[in-house]
Amino acid sequence: MNTLSRKRRLVLALLPIAVSAFAFRGQVSDALITRGDDQLRYGDRGGAITYYRRALRFQPANSTAADRLAFTMVMGRDRFEIEQSLNVATAALVSSPGELGLLADRALAEMKLGRTREAAQDFARAARLGHDARYATFASRLALKAGEMRLAREQREDAVRDDPRFAPAIASRRRAKQ
Repeated sequence: MNTLSRKRRLVLALLPIAVSAFAFRGQVSDALITRGDDQLRYGDRGGAITYYRRALRFQPANSTAADRLAFTMVMGRDRFEIEQSLNVATAALVSSPGELGLLADRALAEMKLGRTREAAQDFARAARLGHDARYATFASRLALKAGEMRLAREQREDAVRDDPRFAPAIASRRRAKQ
């Protein structure tokens, strides 16, 4: 009788699992995102970051994983994590340049790192792409802080145009006219 060695049986058992993991890497990545979301709900921010990193490793082009990872890291207080968040968002924007969440994540990281001008520009880009009064208002305020008066004025007007009833944009416009 021809019996397989223990090593060969193990390889034969693991091979289909490895092939399946490769073939279904998108689904595995999405499942890891779900696990990360669960960790956040349980209050385990570090666990969530671990799952989001794994999801991104499984499928590097998964913009949802990149968005969740960048946002979760930027919400911390650790400068190194905020810098990592900036790096994750910047890298993901290469393959998903129009992803509003990633632009906002990067803008938040830039803002927390004191890069006000860059944050204003990223929020302005997100506002233009998404016609979002919130992002335009953020861009306007940051541009004002950075001394970029033209950008501040443009974004203030874009915010009102995108949502004529958005109270922060209306108040910002009113203050500017005084």
